Amino acid sequence: MQKEYKKNSKQIENRKKSALPWYKDLRFYFISVLFLLMIALVAQLFIVKIIPMKYIAGGVVVLALLALMLWWLQYGKRVNKINQILGKILIVIVSILLIMGNMYLNKAGNVIGKITGSNTETDAMSVIVKKDSDIEKIEQLVDKKLGANEATDKDNVLEAKQAISEEIGDTYSYQSYYSYDEEAAALYSGEIDAMILNEAYRGLLENNYPKFDEETKVIYTHEITKEVEDISKDVDVTNTPFNVYISGIDTYGPVTTKSRSDVNMIATVNPNTHVIVLTSIPRDYYISQTCQGGAKDKLTHTGIFGVDCTVSSVEQYFEIDINYYARVNFTSLIDIVDALGGITVDNPNSFSGNNGTYFPIDSNLYITGSQALEFARERYAFSEGDRERGRNQMRVLTGMINKAISPAIITNYTSIMNAIGGSFQTNMSSDEISSLIHMQLNEMSGWDIIQQSVNGYGEMLISPANGFNSYMMIPHIDTVNAAVAKINEVMNAK
Repeated sequence: MQKEYKKNSKQIENRKKSALPWYKDLRFYFISVLFLLMIALVAQLFIVKIIPMKYIAGGVVVLALLALMLWWLQYGKRVNKINQILGKILIVIVSILLIMGNMYLNKAGNVIGKITGSNTETDAMSVIVKKDSDIEKIEQLVDKKLGANEATDKDNVLEAKQAISEEIGDTYSYQSYYSYDEEAAALYSGEIDAMILNEAYRGLLENNYPKFDEETKVIYTHEITKEVEDISKDVDVTNTPFNVYISGIDTYGPVTTKSRSDVNMIATVNPNTHVIVLTSIPRDYYISQTCQGGAKDKLTHTGIFGVDCTVSSVEQYFEIDINYYARVNFTSLIDIVDALGGITVDNPNSFSGNNGTYFPIDSNLYITGSQALEFARERYAFSEGDRERGRNQMRVLTGMINKAISPAIITNYTSIMNAIGGSFQTNMSSDEISSLIHMQLNEMSGWDIIQQSVNGYGEMLISPANGFNSYMMIPHIDTVNAAVAKINEVMNAK
């Protein structure tokens, strides 16, 4: 009798629920939110285009089964009240996971869009005073004397002067100079109170003013961002070998800022054989430069004129096509390595870096972001100087690649996306980057990374950018020929 009563009561309760208008039925809203989030996730998977179809298909099946189960827990005729409550709790948990999945995919899409297809460069025009100057801000330049090198960088200097005048009016006097050394000398002697310097040219002062960074301070910066020509040579990166020029600029801050190209590497990638060849080129390599009328100068100076100059000069000298470039700076390296959770490198030499960090001989040496920068920048500790620095830079890049294709990319996903988003620039398209990620996730195979470098001998020769004799590395043509042969071998391998 009691069982019959309970059965009738449950039937009455179910009839009451089914008689409710849909907009008063709480179950409708739980299920609707769940279905919308599932649809949004599937849509994101197709929009971002990095997840292989086999995973998407499996995911859709799982979501469909999960949706049916949760729907049944709300609308099934034989489901009791406790199971309905449990169903709602499960819907909330699944919805939270779906929201997180949508956020992660959206973040990946945004980051890929942010770093790719970029064709802008920034000239950072700084107003610099001596370290012991009382001048701390631009407004204090009223009735002061300002100097600039118009001979080298006239258009940018004039725009910077206009920006200063908009801040404080024409309340300062002005002196033009013919070189940065002459301008710096005027600042040190007190002939001028402040100088305008394009940060791209800061490194040119290191020969005659080695402590310039320590003895001066920046009180104002005007950034001039311009569109540059797209120099990419697009290929299907999932089945056609390609070359990427990696340029590491010697500055902190925005990666679009023009500066000397202190790290110079060609990454030859064959997606069919899963082989990457990293070819390191010394920063002082003495080659003809397309942006200086064909005059020979050290390779690092091409970065002053923009990454397109670096790429075209290397293409011309090595007689190869460079399809894309990737540019990073000091900030980039620190942020990305730390986001990866540190990296391990093969260190065949024990040495101390410029900040005093000791790096022992270790085939699996763990280093953090700041240590990676110190490891990659040190050259004075080695008898081969810049040659060994180039090899260490390849070791750091190899460590980063190996860590990026490991499970760390999942566990450190958010921090890696944040780091890459503001610290990396490439002219590859978002579709090309997505295709590479898609291919890697689909195949889940490792890569063979081969390291090589070109060599030369030192000599003091005139630097058109500096305007005086500087150390140059004259190429050993046999090492160049051997490197190009290896690049072509990998490019042509099936």
